[in-house]
Amino acid sequence: MNYRDQEKFLQGSRISGGAVCLGFLVVAGMVRLTFTGIWRTSESVAFLLASIAAAVLMYYTPDYLHLSVAPLKKRRWEINLRWRIAGTALLLGLLLAPSNAGRLFAIFAGLALAGANWLALKKLPARNLPAFFWITDLLLLFLSLVRADAGSAAILLIALAAAAHVAIVRRQDRYLLWVAITLVSGMVVVSFATGPLGRGAFVSGSMLLLVATLGTAWLVHRAIRQNEKNIVASMGEVIAFTGYPEDRIRELWATSNEQLATNWQQARPEDNPEQMAEWYRQNSELYLFAISAYNLEYKRIRSNMKVLRMARGATLDYGAGNGEILLELARRGHRATYYDVEGVTMRFARQRAASQGLAIEFFHTKDALAQYAGINGFDTVFSFDVLEHLPDLPGELTFLASLLKSGGLFVFDVPAGSTKAHPMHLNHNLNVLEYMRAKGLKDERNLMLRLPFRKEEKFVFRAPR
Repeated sequence: MNYRDQEKFLQGSRISGGAVCLGFLVVAGMVRLTFTGIWRTSESVAFLLASIAAAVLMYYTPDYLHLSVAPLKKRRWEINLRWRIAGTALLLGLLLAPSNAGRLFAIFAGLALAGANWLALKKLPARNLPAFFWITDLLLLFLSLVRADAGSAAILLIALAAAAHVAIVRRQDRYLLWVAITLVSGMVVVSFATGPLGRGAFVSGSMLLLVATLGTAWLVHRAIRQNEKNIVASMGEVIAFTGYPEDRIRELWATSNEQLATNWQQARPEDNPEQMAEWYRQNSELYLFAISAYNLEYKRIRSNMKVLRMARGATLDYGAGNGEILLELARRGHRATYYDVEGVTMRFARQRAASQGLAIEFFHTKDALAQYAGINGFDTVFSFDVLEHLPDLPGELTFLASLLKSGGLFVFDVPAGSTKAHPMHLNHNLNVLEYMRAKGLKDERNLMLRLPFRKEEKFVFRAPR
């Protein structure tokens, strides 16, 4: 993957997303001015916050669009998103309701959304989810508008715009059709909401929906076009290496993670390091496809781009898989070193490097790597999606820290424990921060990485100078 090209796309996304975001906020301001009537203070505050939240959703469309070659991931994303919507609807309803009757309706709305989500999770096929969710959203909006005043109606139109945005994003494969569906049916809601408020309110409410749908369509179009380019490039490399037809590769992209989890559950090699190493060698081809699919996801691309900016000088990627990060670093003139088990992923990375004329050093034993580092040393050591698979976390951290030059940077993650989807992740009872500080390394995480609610457990340490 050409990350210079991804950076150009990201810059364009910021400009396009910013324009849509700004346009939506301007029209939201028009809605506030044209929805005349008595507004409670809580409604004004909620309208402002809801407008900003909806605008931010649109700005970050490529991040959560969930363009994935693994269909099950998209379904999980849809369901998880709806749980958040149900919770938000309940909270806002309880805060804004002026009476007990309004609070009861808010509870009903939250339960209705949660019930619809449960039904979608347990009973409905994935292809029916967009229509089902859009219909339930419209029904709840109509019911909420029956006795809404100007402030509540304006907030509900922000909710309508956000729901239309999510509906289009959810069906990015048929996004133009869903632009038409959400625009036409949404206009009925706008007419109902603005009927008592006059023509100005109708015009501004219509513009709000129009900006949300057409703006989303533009952002989705750009993201899909870039994603298709990435898939073509990745597909060409995998075909050249495996000789598999395109349909087989797409099947393995979609199923490799699930097959890895099944294979692990059957083998259960975690109590024997030698058996574990052999299991990873035997399942190396499945990892090739799992990693390849993962690297096509936009959020992963964004993460890789951040990692690339952290690299300085001679760089080691420990557990480098398909070599994605190292290939780009080699293109940028870094001395790049690959380490992983000797298997299909390493052969794939070698072929990728050779076909592009990139000089990368390859290692599959710690002794050879340590000997190389003793002579050359590393300015940067990366290790991502690796350490949670290894039984001796303290030993691995000590070993990798020993490879750093004076002042070198060590960047790694340690996801917490096994899950149903990833039973290969081991449960390490280690306070990583305290352990690394005791080794004399300095914690250099930025503010975002230090936030306590972040799921991503990424660490950045600097070796003493």
